[in-house]
Amino acid sequence: MSTALAQNHEENVFLTVTLAPTSALHNDPDGLAIHPLITRLGRVGELLDVQILSVPRNSWPQVQGELLDALNGLPGVLRVDVQERPKMRAKRGGDEL
Repeated sequence: MSTALAQNHEENVFLTVTLAPTSALHNDPDGLAIHPLITRLGRVGELLDVQILSVPRNSWPQVQGELLDALNGLPGVLRVDVQERPKMRAKRGGDEL
């Protein structure tokens, strides 16, 4: 599945998980899907140590703490970040060019 196509920020919350260089999860990244609500989407670009996960937004408030604690507690996980929704870029005025 293409990560770019799957990133619907209205329906999902996205998490990035950074793995230690020696983490066993490099060989089994599906091991990050520790809860039925988590879907592993794949690597972030060409970064070998960062995986992206999604969780349905409507379930996020109920499971946020549980999922973040569980992911951060996995051996070999360095950090877990919740991705913000993309913001609209402001257009410059015509006289600023």
